Amino acid sequence: MNGLRTWWDGVEAWLTGLSFLPQLLVSLAVVIPLAIVAAIVLNALVNGVSNLLDRMRPTDPASKDL
Repeated sequence: MNGLRTWWDGVEAWLTGLSFLPQLLVSLAVVIPLAIVAAIVLNALVNGVSNLLDRMRPTDPASKDL
């Protein structure tokens, strides 16, 4: 854990030493893929819970949609 913390401190010091445009580009190169992965995971989670709740819902044959 200490090694990870030391590495992160080095990355943070390097990033804050850059000017604004390189900071922005590096941050976007990291944040955009992480946001895409988070969206995919959350989408799968919501779909899974939705499907589970749909299967648990009792079906009434008299109220079928036409």
